[in-house]
Amino acid sequence: MSQVFSIVRADFVQRFRSNTFMILTLVSVAAAYKFVPLPEDNYTTIRIGDFTGLNNAAWIGHSTAILASFFLWFIGFYVINNSIRRDVETGVGQIIASTSVTNFLYLLAKALSHFLLLFFIVAIIFFMGLGLSLFRFDTYPFDFFQFAAPYIFTTIPSIFFLSALTVFFEVKFGQRTNYMNLVFFIVFVAMISVTNLLTESYLDWIDPLGIKFLVNEILSVVPQTLPSGSTEISVGINYNEHSNVRYFLFHGSDLSCYYYISRLLWIFLALLLIKLSSIIFHRFDTKFISSKKVSRHSTKISRVESHARKIYWDKMIKSEIDFGILPLIKLEFLMLIRKGPIRFWILNLGCFIGLFILPLESALHIGLPLFWYLQVNRWADLCTKERDFRTDAFIYCTYKPLQRLLVSQIIAAISLAVLLALPILFRLVISMQFLKAINVVLAAILLVSFSVFTGIFLEVSVFLIFLFY
Repeated sequence: MSQVFSIVRADFVQRFRSNTFMILTLVSVAAAYKFVPLPEDNYTTIRIGDFTGLNNAAWIGHSTAILASFFLWFIGFYVINNSIRRDVETGVGQIIASTSVTNFLYLLAKALSHFLLLFFIVAIIFFMGLGLSLFRFDTYPFDFFQFAAPYIFTTIPSIFFLSALTVFFEVKFGQRTNYMNLVFFIVFVAMISVTNLLTESYLDWIDPLGIKFLVNEILSVVPQTLPSGSTEISVGINYNEHSNVRYFLFHGSDLSCYYYISRLLWIFLALLLIKLSSIIFHRFDTKFISSKKVSRHSTKISRVESHARKIYWDKMIKSEIDFGILPLIKLEFLMLIRKGPIRFWILNLGCFIGLFILPLESALHIGLPLFWYLQVNRWADLCTKERDFRTDAFIYCTYKPLQRLLVSQIIAAISLAVLLALPILFRLVISMQFLKAINVVLAAILLVSFSVFTGIFLEVSVFLIFLFY
């Protein structure tokens, strides 16, 4: 177990010292503070119809725990889903593969590292809510159990299962991050949709976030005073400048034995998921290829070697010096296009055609952002791939690298974003909505500019992915 502890510690410390985690911590502090609004604030975080809870210990504990689970599932996956890939890229994985650490223990260590990282964020939200309930809202009696129970039995099992699910996705999809992000997005939206649309009691057992039970406990207090048909629940920042918000007193949840068992069941399922991942884990044997590919490759090499034995000087092409950026723009554009599997462009072609078919407003506000989101992995490492592939020293020795290479990267990325948005731009121009067309182009420029900023100043590529998400 000492080897597992070493892996957990090393992985956690490396992430804890990263710029991405520092930014996420600052965002978590600000979010935790905004999770508990004052009565005079013009927004609410959890709202049922026109009602929201008074800020006692039970309400603050339940509301912040619900928002913490949703918040960490919403962006936490994109922060922690690159640990195994990083071990492959740095060569640490091959060293670990040569030790006696089993696949299960290695993946368990990775899951525990993910869990500790997310648990640190939960602790920030917990203590921020605790401080606000003690020092800002001291009107009501403080019930520590009702404040802490949602975190212990809802949020903590939720982030542990998320950690195990992230490990499974990393093992299953490997380097195909576009597919991994897309599948997780679909799974997350499906879980939220099912738990919100259906009202059956068994949903408490199949809700990995655990918030369905807490929301039902809150709803059990509210219907006595709510008008008919106004039990719609809204979770998030709900601005209420022009509405008459009313308050009710929430004393806490009646946590039954069945709920405890359901949360323990998700922890057990997380361990099973790690065990399943260990069975299909490649153990860093990433150079394995089929014998068919090997034979083709060897045939090509033999042909090249046979022709390369003699050098014909008269047939060699004289190199021409060109310090322009047009060849670099073409090269960077082709690199963006060719990144990822070719099969993925079938989906891109379907989305491109869909932007012509969908209603204009839906295509502009829903279709285009989703289409750009599918390509965000292409822009994420726009200014970090040189460092990742260790070619940065070579690049900086070239002629005017900032004026030529950086500018060509920016132009190529903006060109790709505008090219993908051509159906929207064409329809906006045809309908004489020139201002919206300009806004689309400015959005493409802003997206690429933020990618350049995160790559140069923060030296991370994953930050753009989860922030765009």
